Amino acid sequence: MRARHKKWVTPFLEEHPDIALTKVIPTDGFFQSEKLYLEIGIGKGDFILNMAAKRPGNYLGLERDNNVTGIAVKKLLEEGTPNVKVREGDFDDIAEEMKGLKFDIIFLNFSDPWPKKRHGKRRLTYAPRLEKIASFLKEDGEIRIKTDNLGLYEFTLEQAEILKLHKVFDTTDYQFDDSDDAMSEYERNFREKGQRIYRLVYKK
Repeated sequence: MRARHKKWVTPFLEEHPDIALTKVIPTDGFFQSEKLYLEIGIGKGDFILNMAAKRPGNYLGLERDNNVTGIAVKKLLEEGTPNVKVREGDFDDIAEEMKGLKFDIIFLNFSDPWPKKRHGKRRLTYAPRLEKIASFLKEDGEIRIKTDNLGLYEFTLEQAEILKLHKVFDTTDYQFDDSDDAMSEYERNFREKGQRIYRLVYKK
């Protein structure tokens, strides 16, 4: 259940168009970086903020929840993170805006599992949507997926097989690799509770 809309968020995002893209995503300038990364569902921004500090390149973060988008942008401003831009909205609605962009890595971190079977088509890794996500990869680019949800992990395996995506990494007990990964607030919480983390990496 989403939190009640906070009145400060929309005007705050509009005051910071250098980070918060409130209109159409441009495909020039910032987005012509040699290395370009996308996170779909940034939550409160911990992963993208830390990853942007660790791995050189420019980053785009998508987040459908207005409230947490505001929190993420606040963090990015406080940290002075120049290589991240954020767009509020759902991937399905924003995909057309990204036409022409190609990413080295696309991150799906602890996406909503939509656990009820009838909600399968809403999952980010539902085959037609996953195929659309993969279409934004550069040649040899990767989709990196982390989840604490066994059902979503198994569903993703099935959907990726339908698409014949090339699986390059698969574990049901992911041991965090600090050299080439970052943690979201969700992952920290799950690990503190001793929950198992599943990870998949695919190429087209």
